[in-house]
Amino acid sequence: MVARLPTPSLSPLTTGRLTILLAAVLWSTNGVFIKEIDADATSITFFRCFFAAIFLVPLVRLRNAPKPFDVVIGVGLFAALLWLFVSSTKETSAANAIFLQYTAPFYVIALAPVLLRERLRGIDLAALVICLTGVVILFAGNAGSGDLTGMIMGLGSGLFFGLYMMWLRRMKYANSVLLTFIHCGAVALIFAFVPGVWDVSGRDAALLALMAAVQFAIPYTLFAHGLHTVASTEASLIALVEPVLNPIWVVLIIGEIPTLATAIGGAVIIIGLILRYTLFARWSPGTISEPGTVPEQLSDGPLPEG
Repeated sequence: MVARLPTPSLSPLTTGRLTILLAAVLWSTNGVFIKEIDADATSITFFRCFFAAIFLVPLVRLRNAPKPFDVVIGVGLFAALLWLFVSSTKETSAANAIFLQYTAPFYVIALAPVLLRERLRGIDLAALVICLTGVVILFAGNAGSGDLTGMIMGLGSGLFFGLYMMWLRRMKYANSVLLTFIHCGAVALIFAFVPGVWDVSGRDAALLALMAAVQFAIPYTLFAHGLHTVASTEASLIALVEPVLNPIWVVLIIGEIPTLATAIGGAVIIIGLILRYTLFARWSPGTISEPGTVPEQLSDGPLPEG
């Protein structure tokens, strides 16, 4: 009789970490999809939301519905951040676009004293200064490259991403999957009436359907599952895999190489985020809530736009 060796099993915490890591890796493919698809930013935003809403249907539960006014504002912010991010990725390098969008938490820090009446402490200001340093390096090093429009759009996507996250904090009473389904469906409905938005090739339509599944619906579900066991601060750190891997995939698959200034500026922004979620977070407990949070059904974890 052959003795059976015990089968190693992962703890719930380890499983949750790996699940969130996988979600972040899938989110990081957005740059490749956007660069590979020939359709314009409006068509990409429309079809991505359209297919994402379809893929989310099996997960939707009609409970804790959001209030109509909250939905209207949320849809507007969501539409703006998505279109600006896609436009930025089209107009400049994927690295510039993703690093600038990840300035969103720092907009939360800067605007929270005005919009949320949360006190801005010195340690939060330090994180903000680090982020701004990275942005200055990124812009200064790419001056004259012809990417200015795309980089401004990237800053805009970060701004609206930050505003969207703060609005989601207001809507923490709502079911998160239902809320995301409504936002995707509403954005798709709005963009459906834009002239020429349906004019995409069969190849692009297939890529957009794949993008909606692989880069939105699946990682969103994985991320939500992982947050059952992983704290929001740790999840925020794991999610930083997205902006790190995004330009790497684009280099390997598309061949688009970011400038040295982009690499340095992006690294400074990422360092600022790491400090914000670790050292600075411990030094300023109870101040600015975790930037980029989703409703309580996702345990207040961050939701990268992806």
